[in-house]
Amino acid sequence: MATFVVLVAAIFTAILTGGASEDVSSGARSTRVRRQTGELRQEIPAEFTQIYQGSVYNGTEDIYRYTYTQNESSPRAIRVEVKSKGANEDYPLLFVVRQQRGILSWQVPLMIRGIYGYDKVSRTLCPMDHLQVGVKDEKETVYLEVSAASPTALNYRVNATILTDFSLSTGQSRNFLVSPSQPMYYAYKMPSDLDMVVVKVSSPSNLCAVFSLQPIKCPVYDLDRNIEFVGIYQTFMQKAAITVQKSYFPNGEFYVVVVVKATDADCTGEMETIQPANPSDEAFEMRRVKEVNVVVGPSITDSQYVTAVFVGILVFVLFYVVTFMVLFIQWIRQRNAELEGLAPRPEEQGYAGIAATSAGAPINAQRTEPNYGATGWDRVKSQSVLDSAFTEGLSLNHITILGKKLSKNTSLSSEKEANISPDKPNTDPYTMGEQPVESKPGIPPTDQLNGPPGPPSAPPSRPAQPKSYPKPPMVHTLSDSSMEDDIDMLDDADEDKDIYRTKTFLYVADLARKDHRHLSQKYNLYSWNLLTISVFYALPVIQLVITYQKMLNTTGNEDICYYNFFCAQPAGDLTAFNNVYSNIGYIMLGVLILILVYRRDYTHQKKVDAGDRYAIDYGIPKHFGLFYAIGIALVMEGVMSGCYHVCPNYSNFQFDTSFMYIIGGLGMLKLYQTRHPDINANAYAAYASLAIVIFVAVIGVVFGTPYFWAIFSIVYVLAILALTAQVYYMGRWRLDMGIFHRMYLLIRTDCLQCSKPMYWDRFVLLLVGNIINWSLALFGAVAQPDDFASFMLAIFIINFLLYFVFYIVMKLRSGERILWVTVGLIIITLFCWTLALSFFFKGVTTWEKTPAQSRLDNKACVLMGFYDDHDIWHFTSAISMFCSFLVLLMLDDDLDYTPRDKIPVF
Repeated sequence: MATFVVLVAAIFTAILTGGASEDVSSGARSTRVRRQTGELRQEIPAEFTQIYQGSVYNGTEDIYRYTYTQNESSPRAIRVEVKSKGANEDYPLLFVVRQQRGILSWQVPLMIRGIYGYDKVSRTLCPMDHLQVGVKDEKETVYLEVSAASPTALNYRVNATILTDFSLSTGQSRNFLVSPSQPMYYAYKMPSDLDMVVVKVSSPSNLCAVFSLQPIKCPVYDLDRNIEFVGIYQTFMQKAAITVQKSYFPNGEFYVVVVVKATDADCTGEMETIQPANPSDEAFEMRRVKEVNVVVGPSITDSQYVTAVFVGILVFVLFYVVTFMVLFIQWIRQRNAELEGLAPRPEEQGYAGIAATSAGAPINAQRTEPNYGATGWDRVKSQSVLDSAFTEGLSLNHITILGKKLSKNTSLSSEKEANISPDKPNTDPYTMGEQPVESKPGIPPTDQLNGPPGPPSAPPSRPAQPKSYPKPPMVHTLSDSSMEDDIDMLDDADEDKDIYRTKTFLYVADLARKDHRHLSQKYNLYSWNLLTISVFYALPVIQLVITYQKMLNTTGNEDICYYNFFCAQPAGDLTAFNNVYSNIGYIMLGVLILILVYRRDYTHQKKVDAGDRYAIDYGIPKHFGLFYAIGIALVMEGVMSGCYHVCPNYSNFQFDTSFMYIIGGLGMLKLYQTRHPDINANAYAAYASLAIVIFVAVIGVVFGTPYFWAIFSIVYVLAILALTAQVYYMGRWRLDMGIFHRMYLLIRTDCLQCSKPMYWDRFVLLLVGNIINWSLALFGAVAQPDDFASFMLAIFIINFLLYFVFYIVMKLRSGERILWVTVGLIIITLFCWTLALSFFFKGVTTWEKTPAQSRLDNKACVLMGFYDDHDIWHFTSAISMFCSFLVLLMLDDDLDYTPRDKIPVF
């Protein structure tokens, strides 16, 4: 009786759902399976492309038997499609496929992530042709079992077809449709002449999907919940690519699997809410259907690979060859000059260039009034005072030289030899009293040790010295104490920093008073500290990126790293060797910078040891510690950028930018140190400041909220104001509780009552700099760019370029020259930076977005089939930095024969 009731219910349900057979694909035959009365299990001989409709309920089961012949030479696969509108999550239909060496099962509705149900499912069965090696024309039977636990009959429809185009060919494009419940995969085998191929997928739709390469074995993981279990995979929206080597898969064979995600959250990073599917809603399933195109193409050959690697290193080897050739030619010229016994004159050493005016007169060169700290002018005045003393018989107690009173126990002759004599050099080449007499315009030179830069003029004649000198009674009767108490000799004019550093017109001699050896040791700390920082910073970085690469190779999850997958050339365990290798330019050119700096340092030290006055007292003071640090930073930029590109992602972005901050900061410090050697920042303060910058960059990327941008903009503006005061007053200001009162006095006296600033040139530089930096702060607060690290780097680069342009303009405005070789380097540098930035802004990856969104920017290789746009950025930016530092190294070579008290400070 119970069986009769169930049978009646099944017939009634079939009548209600009789229209299900109407959506049969055109050309396919439809057959309804009828169950005999009381029969619980029935086996049905089935044919491919035949659509079968039936119904099952609790205790019943339908078994379809398919038989086909295997063909090893032309692998085929079986695809099964099932559908049921009556099944639900509580009483689903269960489908089990039994093959000779595997079982595949699923249910209808197919639940994706527990809430999205699909009543139509299509699955490709794992083909046995690939596994039955050496077996031909053997028949195989496949069983499809349909069952349910529902108390009422559930109707279904089933159809099985043979895929004759299951195999992909090299260069052949294949189009198909996929959805979360209808994944698709194809087989591919590499030809014997290929060792590496690139598998590319593309789609006009932005639906989120997963693209996987899996080894030829069963089962094939083709659903959203298990596709990540084996092989290599990526999420994608419109395009993706995987470069695979033959050694990765046995015999170079693999499956290309594609399935659509139930939601787009994994590709967009934004959670979306979708209501559970209604089994009768056809539109729900259709909106997750994605059209996909797959093509497998050859990668570059081994010979092309080796050629690209060799050319990459050859470019930078040429820099070494050209550099050493120029140095060798220069050495030959100097050697010939020494053999001929001729001292090279400035004009023979290339000291010709461009200048602001033909006369070449520096700014304020016509000023003849004495300035505090202008040692040459004071020395000449002191000499005239001593000459008068010989004739007038003044007491030595009342004679001061350079603001220093002569001791009672010091003889006149010893004082004159120590401070005035042009014939007897001081034993210490760096003694400040050894400044040449001709340190002010209009004063004839007296130091003829190595020859003056121009035609020598006769030294001033000294008046004849009588054997005895009368002493005026007026001076003789006055006591020394009364003279010292009643007359202020302004001794502090040359000793008080607040006086000689705040003069209206400063010269390098005013800011080069400290002991040269002490300053050299101070600036050498830049290189040694940076070397120590680099070692401790690089070791954990290398360990971390190697771990990332191993994790990617082990899990197959290529969403871990943000490569340009359309131009990723693997080598060994590295997925994108080209992105790592292209950083070799930074390392090689950084080492070349160190070699050139060492040569200059060694040559300069030899001249100093030989007592060469031009090396000691003329030109810009030579301190090479910052140049060594810049060379080390360039080398480390190559190392750290290479580490970053082992596995570029959100977690290690700072590896690529940290030393770029350091390079920009050291460049500005070196440019400032050139004419401010005494007041430049020490290494500890500089690196501490750069560490704060890197820390802020990390915070900005991780917590880039509007509150952060507001705080950052305020702190940024305040820091700019503090730096402005530091530069404007040459470090002679204090940040304490009296700062507001001093600011009030400054505004009232300097701004409201003065028609122009006291230090006009510095005022112009700082005004332009403040306008630009305030604009950057405002832009950041309003636009809030996603890439905060690049925004910070742009601040460094813009300020460095601003200061560099100001330096060149002021140099020309001061009547100084720029050597033609330096002019050529500046032009080459501008061209290289323009070319480099054009490739940088093309962007092939974006770690600020999701991996799938980043792949939208992926581009094919543009150079030799091996290098992409970012690789060319590495090459060109390395050359640009090298040329920039050469310009910085040679910019003031025209001043090597100019007294330091004629070199203005700006």
